[in-house]
Amino acid sequence: MAETETRQKWSLLKSGAIALVASVVANHFIQAGALALFDIPHEFPPLHGAGPVVFFSVIGALAGLGVFAGISSVSPRPVRVFRVVVGVVLLVSFVPDLWLRTESGAANFPGATGAGVGTLMLMHVVSAAAVVWAVEQSR
Repeated sequence: MAETETRQKWSLLKSGAIALVASVVANHFIQAGALALFDIPHEFPPLHGAGPVVFFSVIGALAGLGVFAGISSVSPRPVRVFRVVVGVVLLVSFVPDLWLRTESGAANFPGATGAGVGTLMLMHVVSAAAVVWAVEQSR
């Protein structure tokens, strides 16, 4: 039993590293495509520069993998539970993005266009998909 657990942990670590890199790379492509296709003002910092994309992609992937590790320690069916948790968290992650389109959000981020906010939401979906893929590959 301990050997199986060790193998699964290493598998999750390897798949998680791949998912982390895939999330960062895919989100950079999404960012570049959005900046090329849409008129996203420079006043909207989440999509200008590599820093925010890398930082939030890495934080999201690590948080998701950590949540899965926690679920694995208490659930007999961790992948199934994790999928539900990811779905709920993904929906909740859209709330701050949608807030950017409100009057209050626009006052704090004047460059938040519909295209910019939609791009951020797409990046959330890509990151979540990469982590779910990593978890499924590790089992």
